[in-house]
Amino acid sequence: MRRTLLDRAIGYVSPEAGARRAAARIRMDLADQLPGVLASAGGHVSTSGQDSFLRRWKAAPRSAKADTLKDLPGLRGQSRDLYRNHPLAHSAIRTSVARAIGTGLALSPQPHAKTLGMTPEQAAEWSAETAAEFSLWADSKECDWYGDLTFYQQQDLVTMTRMVSGDGFTVLPDGRPTATQPYALRLQVLEADRVGNPGGLPDTDLISGGIRRAADGGLVTGIHVYDTHPGDRLKALRYAGQWYEPVGPSGRHRILHHFVKERPEQPRGVPYLAPVIALFKLLGDYTDAEIKAAITNSWLTLIIETESGNASPVFGLQGNDPQAGGPTVIKAGEPQGPQAPGPADLEMGPGHVLSLARGETAKPVIPTRPNTAFAAFVEAVLDQLGAGTHQGRELLVKRFSTSYTAARAAFLDAWTHYRAVRMQTVIDFCQPVYETWLAEAVILGRIRAPGFFRDPRIRWAYTRALWFGDSQGSLNPKDEVTAFRDAIDAGLCSHERAEWELFGTDFNATYPTKLAEQRRMKADGFVKPQRAGAAAQQQDTSGGNGDNGNGGTV
Repeated sequence: MRRTLLDRAIGYVSPEAGARRAAARIRMDLADQLPGVLASAGGHVSTSGQDSFLRRWKAAPRSAKADTLKDLPGLRGQSRDLYRNHPLAHSAIRTSVARAIGTGLALSPQPHAKTLGMTPEQAAEWSAETAAEFSLWADSKECDWYGDLTFYQQQDLVTMTRMVSGDGFTVLPDGRPTATQPYALRLQVLEADRVGNPGGLPDTDLISGGIRRAADGGLVTGIHVYDTHPGDRLKALRYAGQWYEPVGPSGRHRILHHFVKERPEQPRGVPYLAPVIALFKLLGDYTDAEIKAAITNSWLTLIIETESGNASPVFGLQGNDPQAGGPTVIKAGEPQGPQAPGPADLEMGPGHVLSLARGETAKPVIPTRPNTAFAAFVEAVLDQLGAGTHQGRELLVKRFSTSYTAARAAFLDAWTHYRAVRMQTVIDFCQPVYETWLAEAVILGRIRAPGFFRDPRIRWAYTRALWFGDSQGSLNPKDEVTAFRDAIDAGLCSHERAEWELFGTDFNATYPTKLAEQRRMKADGFVKPQRAGAAAQQQDTSGGNGDNGNGGTV
């Protein structure tokens, strides 16, 4: 550190003050050098204090509650508006739901045979009976509290609500059994706005966003549901409601919360479009402005220059109104005006020659639209939107113009997102609903499950299930079917899994039909055409090549 003249003067008058000043100067020099030292050592330093642009970036380390709950009402409104009115935002959500849920996720009971003491045949028989009984309830609109949707249609609604609004809720009340529906279980899907703090009170440590937790901040002990949607009535009437326990004393689900938890202690979900809401909105405004500018520039415009510099009322009021679609009338000569005498009116048209007054010059306005940079700019924005929605640009805009390999890679990457959306619906909707229904079926005696209420492990063994949806589709069916066939032959995959992945159908449901077809064709003497190469492959497998079986494929 180099001492200045002032430093030396202070040190001469007061050595102690001079020493303190020198120490402070040394500390300041070290602080200036610290970022470089840490960077060279591999450390991380905030650059907000060094960069004039980053100093404007105010990002406080707040809790999940503070970061989300205050902004949720605005985010929900913006997300819903984009879904209704923005084609690409609508595509992002609708494509995710269509790919993840499609026609609905089908139940495939998977009882744990070893725990239940079942043989594989007994387990398969129990699964088939349970699946058929579940369809009695799930295929009917009577499972819906409103009587509008089947269980599979409600899967679509729940997933859509979760993605558009950030989260949603399903109440599981008991209805009244009917002649066609022996089960009392009903499903009532609610929007995110229907859950909030009682009386609209501020959040506290125990109650936030309508979610009440135990005194230690652990398990959810209650969810407060308003009687009506807050946006339906006056503010004074919107806060009445009641508490619901997520799980009753018997273990029965009472209300389900559908949301993706991205941070510890996060009480409510955030809309799927939240990271790209602003980008979607700005792109929509930009596109709208460009389209309107192109339309405006397509109209013929003339600028009249005069010697005097005074504006000349060239467009007279006589003739047809150009805004009504008629020809534009230009009056030549003076004076101008709707009733003023003068030469005959001249109308614009193809190949017309216009006569203007002396000193007046007509100059056309050269259109600057369409904007030649529009497509390239939008493509760059779409790349960001594709990444932000986890689907890629191709799936977002439904345009596949790249190579097969690139398109396949993009689709497989997007499929991981769709599978995650599907799994979330299975975890927070399908499986708990199935468990609640199965408990009622056992109570009614319509499904036999000894020990179901006696031992939690036995109950778990009965309620295990897989939920299969529509297949991902195929870009090259021949190669993909061959790959699955080889995986089955090698013992790496089951027929059930292959059929779900390839066609989205249940092997157990289609097996009786396929078996009946085989028996019928055999009885009628129908021989299927031999597949090319199958005979040679069979010969090699049996040990051909004249080696007495020693050179065959094992």
